[in-house]
Amino acid sequence: MVDIDSRIQRAIADLTGNEALLGMLDTDAATAMLDWGVKMSTSIVNETDGLDEILADLTLLPRLKAVRSSMRSIGNWAAGKYIAPIDRTGLRDKLLAHFRIILGENSQLPATEEMDDLINQVDDKVNTPHQLVMKMMQLIANENKGEQ
Repeated sequence: MVDIDSRIQRAIADLTGNEALLGMLDTDAATAMLDWGVKMSTSIVNETDGLDEILADLTLLPRLKAVRSSMRSIGNWAAGKYIAPIDRTGLRDKLLAHFRIILGENSQLPATEEMDDLINQVDDKVNTPHQLVMKMMQLIANENKGEQ
């Protein structure tokens, strides 16, 4: 059986070794996004403590993939790559689906209106990519206080 620390290190290596996850962001935004990804991945992996390797992998794979996919989508959004309203609606739906996988079926997710309001803040050039990333992370955290 692999110890939990080895699983955590593997999950973190998958994040840090994938430049496509963060390459579209400036250093501050990429650091904030990576910190969130590491925190979420560590929390997810810790839930597999005591499981054998096969069961742990079956549990981890979809959730860690959702973390990476969320990071990529949030990064592209913060970098201004979702311009058309239909693309933003798709982004919202995709992020909410990823967050449900990451946080669990019973998690409290932001309302679609809250997500839409935040996603549209990318149009306000006063918001830096770092600020947008932090706002997204804060919105998710506010909805899930006490659940992790």
